[in-house]
Amino acid sequence: PKETLYSITKRYKVSSSALKNHNPFLFTDGLKVGQILKIPLPEVEKKVNDELFKPYVVKPKETKYSIARAFGISIDSLEKINPELKKEGLKIDEVIYVPSGKQIAQRSTGFEVHEVKKGETLFGLSQLYGVTEEELLDANPELKDGLREGMLIKIPGSYVANENLFVDFVPSNAGIKAAMMLPFRSQLDSVDFKKDRLVNIATDFYFGALVAIDSLKKQGLSVDLNVFDTQNSKFVTQKILERNDLKNMDVVIGPMFLNNVTTVANHLNGDDVWVVSPLSEKDHSKIHNPNLIREKPTRFDMGQEMLRHVEKYHTDQKLLLLADEKPDKETLLIIEKLKQKFTPKGMKVIYPHKGYIPSEKIRSAIDTLSQNWVFLVSNDEVITKDVIHNVGVLPENVDVTLFAFNEIKFVESLDNTNLARIHFHFPTSSYQNYKNGLYRDFFITYNRKFYSAPTKYSVAGFDVTYDTLLRLLNNEELTQQGVSERLFSRFSFIENESGSINNSGIFILKYDGLEIKKVK
Repeated sequence: PKETLYSITKRYKVSSSALKNHNPFLFTDGLKVGQILKIPLPEVEKKVNDELFKPYVVKPKETKYSIARAFGISIDSLEKINPELKKEGLKIDEVIYVPSGKQIAQRSTGFEVHEVKKGETLFGLSQLYGVTEEELLDANPELKDGLREGMLIKIPGSYVANENLFVDFVPSNAGIKAAMMLPFRSQLDSVDFKKDRLVNIATDFYFGALVAIDSLKKQGLSVDLNVFDTQNSKFVTQKILERNDLKNMDVVIGPMFLNNVTTVANHLNGDDVWVVSPLSEKDHSKIHNPNLIREKPTRFDMGQEMLRHVEKYHTDQKLLLLADEKPDKETLLIIEKLKQKFTPKGMKVIYPHKGYIPSEKIRSAIDTLSQNWVFLVSNDEVITKDVIHNVGVLPENVDVTLFAFNEIKFVESLDNTNLARIHFHFPTSSYQNYKNGLYRDFFITYNRKFYSAPTKYSVAGFDVTYDTLLRLLNNEELTQQGVSERLFSRFSFIENESGSINNSGIFILKYDGLEIKKVK
């Protein structure tokens, strides 16, 4: 009881594919209590043959699964070539060995034809084939009248195989024991929902999670949910842990804040229980629990993702960096990385003086005859608004694009005309696409159930809970399960330096006219 394929593969240090190959009934029946499994013994490690293999540098977000498939081999074969991957996992910029043959092309240049099945949506197809909804509509103008069962549609430049996408699957007779720890503050004599923001957030998240659980139950998953009120107190959190055996759970979602998450993660360290930190954006790397999962990317993660984006697409644009006068540690790291990458390419740097960047300084640094990329690395709301205004009112004949390197949470309060004028690009952990058909379904269900419209925290509750419970049913390690997108969130997991897991699912958005579109 309570054993999973994941826990067995971790204990015996074998891959799930090897375990399944030695126990074929696992493909059809899944894992059941009382089964006897054959555990394959490790093979003798062999040295790499230089004629058959070549060195390969691991890129950000690549997994053993994606690299193995890209070179047409299994994960087992990749690990036999690189035995250290079994012990240490995959690391960015690490040099490993792969077959010396050519890498398999991941994207075709033509079209693939897809027959629409009952219940499929435009959003679902975009996720299945790794294309945007706009690309599907451009290739199939008839879709503007809606998607109908039996239609034959073209998938533009579709991926030959979508190995790096997480596939939703609920095995028959699957069950999960889950705990949720949120600050409902039920100890208060009365709660003022209009003034108590924390209770609102916790309640909205919980309601969204209930919709996710109901949806999974309809797909055949049995969920035993236990809910605890942490009261946003470390003392109360500790008492909950002492009085309840959470070691029997498969997953604990919450608490909401880092200090309480730390208490739970430390208490359950060494147990086969996932601890999910659902909303905290703070650095979790000082918590040493391999089953700790941080769902929200940090500000530094955002900056890193935008840095990779501009580095990939920069050609001969003129570059200007506008940075905080006294940046915090995370902001300073991004500023220094930008300087290292782009100072040799002629990037100019302007710092504010007394919290202000004069517009004439920006104007004098802009090349009116060339494309200009302006990098804004600031956490100061006043400076950010001032820069967007000053760049946004430049003459129309000046070609300028502004890139922010952190999530602008007050973007809705900014002047849309200026944002459109400067083709504003920014990273975010939440792409709030209200045209998404799945979101419309969620909105209707939520409204009927709770008599109110969902908030962004309701959506986060749905996304985190739905994705987490489905991934618990998967046999691969979390960092090898591929990418998924839910209502507003993207999930792509990597291991941090302490061994716990971070979600690196970040969107790059841009203003295309007055409309916000997904670039990545």
